[in-house]
Amino acid sequence: MDLSIAGVGTRLGGRWVVDGVDATPPPGALTGLLGPNGAGKTTLLRLIAGLLDPEAGAVLLDDVPVHTVPRRERARRVALLEQESSSTVPLTVREVVALGRIPYRTLWGADADEAAVDRALAAADAAHLADRAWSALSGGERQRVHIARALAQEPDLLLLDEPTNHLDVSAQLSLLAFVRDLGRTTVAALHDLNLAAAYCAHVLVLAEGRLVAAGDPRDVLTADLVRRVYGVECAVLTNPRTGRPVIAFGEPAPGGAADAHDAGSTRPEPVHGGAR
Repeated sequence: MDLSIAGVGTRLGGRWVVDGVDATPPPGALTGLLGPNGAGKTTLLRLIAGLLDPEAGAVLLDDVPVHTVPRRERARRVALLEQESSSTVPLTVREVVALGRIPYRTLWGADADEAAVDRALAAADAAHLADRAWSALSGGERQRVHIARALAQEPDLLLLDEPTNHLDVSAQLSLLAFVRDLGRTTVAALHDLNLAAAYCAHVLVLAEGRLVAAGDPRDVLTADLVRRVYGVECAVLTNPRTGRPVIAFGEPAPGGAADAHDAGSTRPEPVHGGAR
């Protein structure tokens, strides 16, 4: 799937939380969506998913504005895994994953649904949890089940909001390696810059709703960018095994990113004009 984010902007509470973002994540690859808390990452994911209508610009899926795609078709093509998702209904893991098949449901589709659920559970390394009660799972187990539910939709575009939350180091690495190797257009909001550097083919960096950098992590994740966007001094090294960047953080500036911004311009400069 070709995904194009064309001058997208929207306001919440009268403030532009996403402001003129232009980006083209590479098809079939994992793109990391980076930036401090409040940078607009979750809002941008919701705009890409068609859950919010942009006030400016458009999100295009194969050149079609996503908000014009009928809801059922959009649910088949785009899966969004949000940060918080809970249920008070007593469900098994298999039943939770089967929720991803709702956009495909017909009177005659039960066998196909079961097969898709089995594939999704296996792919997310959650097949052993299938008969467990959802309410009895740990945070990390729930995250794997959420991934399986998204995969059960068999989407062309996968959107993940902090997918490594609640996972230990081994699980974080295996999950991102798995997502990277899907060969599916994926945009994942991540807080850990080193995970993004290790597993993403492309990164988008937001600050105050604006896109301030985009491209290969080896080009984008520089000490200067980390200082300007996050207000933290660092050294960017090279992993001798992979050739990917490794960021060694130093002490934050006294006021964090706010002080770093005040030291220069009041906002990091966007990649594009950010005009509405």
